[in-house]
Amino acid sequence: MGIMAGTTARLATGKIIEKFSITNDIKKLRIYHPETAKSALPGQFVNIRTSGSNTPLLRRPFSINLVHRKQGWFDILFRVIGRGTVALAQFESGAEVDFIGPLGNSFSFPEKKETAILVAGGLGIAPLEFLGQIFSERNISAHLFWGNQTQAPFVYQENFSQKKIRTSLATDDGSFGFHGNVIQLIEKELSHFSSDKIRVYACGPNPMLRALKNFTRGKNIACEASLETMMACGFGVCMGCNVAKADNAGYFYVCQDGPVFDLKDIRIHG
Repeated sequence: MGIMAGTTARLATGKIIEKFSITNDIKKLRIYHPETAKSALPGQFVNIRTSGSNTPLLRRPFSINLVHRKQGWFDILFRVIGRGTVALAQFESGAEVDFIGPLGNSFSFPEKKETAILVAGGLGIAPLEFLGQIFSERNISAHLFWGNQTQAPFVYQENFSQKKIRTSLATDDGSFGFHGNVIQLIEKELSHFSSDKIRVYACGPNPMLRALKNFTRGKNIACEASLETMMACGFGVCMGCNVAKADNAGYFYVCQDGPVFDLKDIRIHG
């Protein structure tokens, strides 16, 4: 293990101790690395070398999905959609994983008497489960709004009820829960909450974040979002993960300044 020059990023090698298939194309890996499990914060990520060869060349970023500090492991959750994730999905229990992390900033915590609203689109659930875990441990009231295209990924929802996090679910095709997208579901149920006691935490595709930003604008609702993007280095050297500042005064870099941002500070494209 070593520290990357000019950063606090650490090169590390963990060991896969369990592999889960959530659906045919959604996988979870449990990686044993006590130092990372002990220090990781909700919102942070690891940048993983997904192959022992130079193909694919670049590491892939994955949100830290859960940790068990005493047992020394952390989870990553991912969809198998490209060369990197296809390669990673071939890893089996006992395999070693070369990664850099934990990287990036983290979510803040609600102020007193605030209710935490978690808003996930698809696999945006990954960092929010870790956040929900910490909220549960600290007896912070939380409610999850989670949208997917169809019912299949919701086999995973029981993890939140076990943490005593209330859930409201939506599917685009109407096969499960509310028929519509997750922002429409929030609009429908927001009257159940007092807006001055809400803090929103989100992760999902850019159209969802853009709709959420439009929805919270003018309502005095604090909203933090973890951005999903491709990265090469993961610690601010390549500058390939830029996101425009809302005031047009330049760019943030997701790996170095994020991945968690106040939604009012950034411009959402896509």
